[in-house]
Amino acid sequence: MELCTMGRYKALRIIGVLILLSSASFVCAFIECSTVTQLFSACSIFVTYGSPDPIPGSPCCDALSGLNIISNSGDNKQYVCKCLMGMIDTYNPNATAIGTLPGLCGISLGFTIDPNTDCTL
Repeated sequence: MELCTMGRYKALRIIGVLILLSSASFVCAFIECSTVTQLFSACSIFVTYGSPDPIPGSPCCDALSGLNIISNSGDNKQYVCKCLMGMIDTYNPNATAIGTLPGLCGISLGFTIDPNTDCTL
């Protein structure tokens, strides 16, 4: 019974990410930082406490995969980068944890999450 419940929650989480992404696809070249922040909030426990490490398939990694899809559409990569750099400024003590997330999830956003990243490139 517990496995069935876990399966439903994972399915609902994936459906939620897909709904969010499908609505984001109608935005040609402008994605709001609030959308980036909302997706990134799935990683807040790791960013705040440094554990547990997110793994592919976890809510955090699913959210980063969503960010990857969004940043690869139109001119969104630069905007997603700027939003994440703003989050690094906000969570400065945890900047290293934020920077390790794509590697832990096995994805590449096309830029390095680092306080010194130039998002205009």
